[in-house]
Amino acid sequence: MRKSNFKQIHELAACQRFLSIYNKKQDAHIELVRLGKPNIKEPDCICSNNFAIELAGVYDNSYQAEKIWSMPRDKEVRQQINCMLFSLDNLQNEIGIKLSKLNQNNYTGFSGKIILVLNLQSPLLQDIEIENYVNKYTPFCQDKQFEKYFYQIWISWKSDRNGNWKIKKLE
Repeated sequence: MRKSNFKQIHELAACQRFLSIYNKKQDAHIELVRLGKPNIKEPDCICSNNFAIELAGVYDNSYQAEKIWSMPRDKEVRQQINCMLFSLDNLQNEIGIKLSKLNQNNYTGFSGKIILVLNLQSPLLQDIEIENYVNKYTPFCQDKQFEKYFYQIWISWKSDRNGNWKIKKLE
């Protein structure tokens, strides 16, 4: 696999995985059409039925993110090992960052409904922790801080119970 294709292959796989679970859960029929074109400000994946998906990876810490992405990019990890786990804190921050980008018109190349999908990359998170987070989650749209909001915000993670990917709607 060529290094330059890794990000595109990752995005295609993440969107396909999400849609396969989402369609079953929501009784929907949304299909992946193609990758988005960042040069014309499109979200990561363009889908059927006037939907698009913007992806974000959420990591335990910056060391984990650098370690995961350094191998396919053939780069050396420069950070010191960090064993602190901030996955759920980073989730909240990432949603805020993506909402800021939406309000800075970073996705104006697409005029339909954009679903934000946050992939939790921590192998240590347990389903019960995620359920507790979802139950306590306060949607960003309630604070009216932003002018624009994503159509929906979902999280996905690998279940600690059976290793299958799961999704849960946040807002």
